[in-house]
Amino acid sequence: MRPPRATIELHSVRSVALAASVIASLASAAGAPPATPNLVAPASQHASDLTNMRWRPIGPATPGGRIADFAVVDEDTFYVGVASGNLWKTTNRGTTWQSLFEDEQVNSIGDVTVAPSDPDIVWIGTGEANNRQSSPWGAGVYRSTDAG
Repeated sequence: MRPPRATIELHSVRSVALAASVIASLASAAGAPPATPNLVAPASQHASDLTNMRWRPIGPATPGGRIADFAVVDEDTFYVGVASGNLWKTTNRGTTWQSLFEDEQVNSIGDVTVAPSDPDIVWIGTGEANNRQSSPWGAGVYRSTDAG
């Protein structure tokens, strides 16, 4: 059974917007000189220098790493819902990401959308239609009124 036509058009718009954002990011990075890796640690760096460092999330990739949905606000800002955990937000075309859904009773995201009337209103549907062993059941729909 085919989904309603409006759903197909909405997903097509989302796909085009995300693709445009990725292409713009790659195009702006293409002009920068390639980074040269520093393969030798400076003599002043010791294991004790790392004692104050903490683990932190650095992007939307967890076991499974399935992207369930995304919502585009503008060319710089979009949300990514990860089926196996968390909602991520970028405000700089994906250069950095902020984790938004860490303290809830469930972390599996199945749907995310931004209200067309107000970009500060974000709706998140938890759970995933394609459930696997790495993603829990959902616990309802959440709403943010402060953009995350």
